[in-house]
Amino acid sequence: MPRALISTIPPISGGVPAMLRVVLRLLAERGIESDVAWYEPWSLTPRLSVPLHRLGTRRVGAERRKVVGAAAGHAIGAWLPELEVTHYRATPPWRELIARADLHLVVSGTAMAARAFADTGTPFLAWLASDWDGDRRDRVREFPWHRRLLDRALVRPLARRLEPRLLGSGQILALSEPTRRALDTVAGRSVVRAVMPHPIDLDLFRPDPGAVVPGLVGFVGRFDDPRKNLPLFLDALARTRMDGTELRAEIIGGEPSGGHVEAVDARGLRDAVEFVPCLDRERLAERLRRLDQVAVTSHQEGLGIAALEAMASGCPIVSTRCGGPEEYVEAGRSGYLTDFDGAEIARRMREIALDRNERERLATGARATIVARYSWPVVRDIFGAALSDFESAKGKRNSE
Repeated sequence: MPRALISTIPPISGGVPAMLRVVLRLLAERGIESDVAWYEPWSLTPRLSVPLHRLGTRRVGAERRKVVGAAAGHAIGAWLPELEVTHYRATPPWRELIARADLHLVVSGTAMAARAFADTGTPFLAWLASDWDGDRRDRVREFPWHRRLLDRALVRPLARRLEPRLLGSGQILALSEPTRRALDTVAGRSVVRAVMPHPIDLDLFRPDPGAVVPGLVGFVGRFDDPRKNLPLFLDALARTRMDGTELRAEIIGGEPSGGHVEAVDARGLRDAVEFVPCLDRERLAERLRRLDQVAVTSHQEGLGIAALEAMASGCPIVSTRCGGPEEYVEAGRSGYLTDFDGAEIARRMREIALDRNERERLATGARATIVARYSWPVVRDIFGAALSDFESAKGKRNSE
């Protein structure tokens, strides 16, 4: 049986692990068994990495982990993990896995996960969600001052030299049109072969008009990620209630910290907001069917899988212009796009809640968009064509 090696990020939660599940399924349908490998953050498993103060005293380590849908998972440390650009350097554990595989893929937020393949001259097919800068811009603001200094002086210059080389070393699929534009801009030329969106399970995520709770707004995703911009959503929700529109919200995707609860209380929303922990797919689908609409207030989204699942469930979307949603939220058909303006977001949420005919029309358009452009058959065809072209190009290269 052919064996694939997929380089990714830790398969815990979020958009990239969801992308990984898609690729594992597509490969399994073709009879290809997969190993999955990733850089294991130094902060999670320090014994696997060799930081500056451990140079010369130990080697980069690796541990086997279980990954659903894969033959095996491999958590790999890094040499000088403080520098970030070294996370996927071709250390001995990576070289051993690369040598054992017949097919090499990258499923990740950025091209940095391709470094071990590029450094060893290994052809690879990558499915990417973002450029490096866009993926981390909001996280950098949260860094302590000394880490921001290191980032500005060393990490960022190194990464900006490395990223174009990685993008030019493999065959690239982008998660969305905004991602395509960002990657081509970084590379300085057209490097993206095609756009492959995340497919949505149309049987699981489906509308149920009888379950909809009027005025219930959803905010779905890892709200502790600063890119999701939860404060802007809370500002907009507070504005709707000041004029007497009794909207309520379910914030789905984790356990709130003290700061999240304080942010809700500071806006007088304690009785209007419910935090809902991470849910399995079946329970998430049930929750989405109840929502009147979903708000996306992110600074940046490569695609926004949660919004796609909500649309498949018949939810109109109110979204900031943050990348991915600009591809599928069509004003007046499936929802509305806004600036990063709490008043504008509040106005759009209010309109949908108060005009039930408009809400029904947008819900129908949202579902139709997903059926036409984000189904499994559509994505299966894109992946099949990309894999066929990749194997053909690799065969020609090997025969030269």
